[in-house]
Amino acid sequence: MRVNFVRSRRRSGRASMLAELPMILWAVLMVVAFPLIDLATVFLRITFSYAGIHYASISAARANTFANPVDGKPSAQAEALSKIKQVENSFSGLSISNIKTAILITKNDTLALSSQLVPLAIPADQSVNSYQIEVSADCSAQPLIPIPIPVKIEGLNAPITLHLSAKQYCENPQGLTI
Repeated sequence: MRVNFVRSRRRSGRASMLAELPMILWAVLMVVAFPLIDLATVFLRITFSYAGIHYASISAARANTFANPVDGKPSAQAEALSKIKQVENSFSGLSISNIKTAILITKNDTLALSSQLVPLAIPADQSVNSYQIEVSADCSAQPLIPIPIPVKIEGLNAPITLHLSAKQYCENPQGLTI
């Protein structure tokens, strides 16, 4: 018995590629592109918040007093708070909380560091200590496009929260008692 085999015509590869293209595009966008966009957005927002905290520490270090305004000029604490709120209101998806302004006292001979949130009890002595103003806060940044996945991943479908701080040498240490 003789069987004749019929040669089938080869199909073009374009049809299968067109059928699989939507799945491939979905996978590339959901697995690669959107997470990278979200992470870039989150870290850009965190960078803006750090720049705001750094700027607030510079402004607080230039203030004439630490806690109480004098002669219509704001104190270091008020100056830091206003600069941070200005940055927070300038950018969407950014939340800054738990803002603290502290005095860092470093002993010049032993380099021992101490911190306090209230004005100095005794006048500053720069021959014994160096004085810095530190501004710290908890910063939270939202992703641009939260990705709907069942697992909570900070930066992709949940806000990422970091504790940021910056310090600057105090330009008017004698005002730290007020």
